[in-house]
Amino acid sequence: MKSNRKSISVSVRRHFVDNFFFSQQELFKSGVKVIDIGGKKDKKRGIFDLDKLGAKVTYVNIEKETNPDILADATKIPVPDNSYDIAIMGELLEHVPDPMLVLKEAYRIIKPGGKILATVPFLYPIHADPYDFGRYTEGYWNRTIDIIGFKSVKCERQGGMFAIAALMVQHFFRSKNISWRPIQNPLVSFFMWLDRKTESALLKAWTTGYAIIFNK
Repeated sequence: MKSNRKSISVSVRRHFVDNFFFSQQELFKSGVKVIDIGGKKDKKRGIFDLDKLGAKVTYVNIEKETNPDILADATKIPVPDNSYDIAIMGELLEHVPDPMLVLKEAYRIIKPGGKILATVPFLYPIHADPYDFGRYTEGYWNRTIDIIGFKSVKCERQGGMFAIAALMVQHFFRSKNISWRPIQNPLVSFFMWLDRKTESALLKAWTTGYAIIFNK
């Protein structure tokens, strides 16, 4: 899964998303059935690629151009109950009007003991795909234990205030339609270094988003 291309060159946010899924890649061993809800079979973003692992992957999307295995809305996926070991939702739930309905559908189709791995942005620009509906804290995601019935939810913040500053630097240069890598790259690297070093709870209260593991 090594590549000369780095996800941080796509964006700081994508860097955190890819790193989370790479950290869970042992789950995607041969024979494991995975459903990627909102995932792109073609035109992938970032560098994490499920197809290069051993799992059997089914892609669900509403966009034909991404070549999904199932063309369907995330709230109504035409598969039987308890069909998959793992469901993935990478940067999907901010694009649906009711995330709980999507999570209920994913809960239905994963097996008992299965997992949903999700990432969601928080302090991140509005990005229509085709819509951008919301930003939610870990308090919202933890409510799924009571509302949907998950056994547990692990919610991890992805980067603090300095990571957000690095993301802003990237978007500033992108807004000017210029790269200026000799300036941009050191700035981004510096802010990301500060982010890794900071211990301040106040600064870590800011975040680019969350990585979430829902356990059925």
